[in-house]
Amino acid sequence: MRFIKVLFLLALFVFAILFFSQNNDVLLQELTLILNIPYVATLHSIPLPFGVLILAAFMAGSVMTLIYFAVDKFRSSAKLKECRTRMASLEQELNSLRNMPLSEDRPYSEVKDEDNA
Repeated sequence: MRFIKVLFLLALFVFAILFFSQNNDVLLQELTLILNIPYVATLHSIPLPFGVLILAAFMAGSVMTLIYFAVDKFRSSAKLKECRTRMASLEQELNSLRNMPLSEDRPYSEVKDEDNA
């Protein structure tokens, strides 16, 4: 399995190099971002290469995904801790009920017969 992962990462790396080398002129074109807020202001960014914007968008998505999975991991850990605590208390209750002596004088079958009569 590890061998397949290494081959997959190697193929991905090769395709990335091919993509960037074949599209170098497009990725180096400069782009200025404009934010026009009506009646307030118009904001312009400095001219940035298109490749930098793609890389920044990829990194922003990666960070957001990392944050999402970290929050999910913390929630799962808290839920697991809660369930383990509950399980321990229920096991303790079960053990105390197992060790409790039976105090009824009459067997169960006699009580059942009286209820039916």
